Amino acid sequence: MAASGTDELHQALIRDHFRRPRSRGVLEAPASSGRAHNRFCGDTVLMWARLEDGRLAEVTFDGRGCTISLAAASMLTRVARGKSAAEIADLRRTFVDGLAPDAPPLPRELGDLRAMAGVRRFPSRIRCAVLPFDALEDALRQE
Repeated sequence: MAASGTDELHQALIRDHFRRPRSRGVLEAPASSGRAHNRFCGDTVLMWARLEDGRLAEVTFDGRGCTISLAAASMLTRVARGKSAAEIADLRRTFVDGLAPDAPPLPRELGDLRAMAGVRRFPSRIRCAVLPFDALEDALRQE
């Protein structure tokens, strides 16, 4: 079965975020940090967050893992800026729900994370795509 044009574009966007990650690196203090680890594959994502007036002013990441987890972390840093902790929790739910096998297309509010829609065909990889959300929520709990 050949990949559709949309699948190819999504794959290219995922590869681009993996090869040229956005917002990768440690945030200087004051910032909170969070960590998430996938014990099944060994991926680890670290996220740093700085809140101003209850909203994410800066978000960065680092880690070691597969293309999916690191590209998703790069994408999440872009989507998360300006959001509150509650909005991040809502985005996570929307993202996870959107990765169900028969889910409708992921909404625009997820930005580049919509490219992860193809992961729904590989249930074992969904955890990789969600790992950055776990790390960011851990960082927000530290605030």
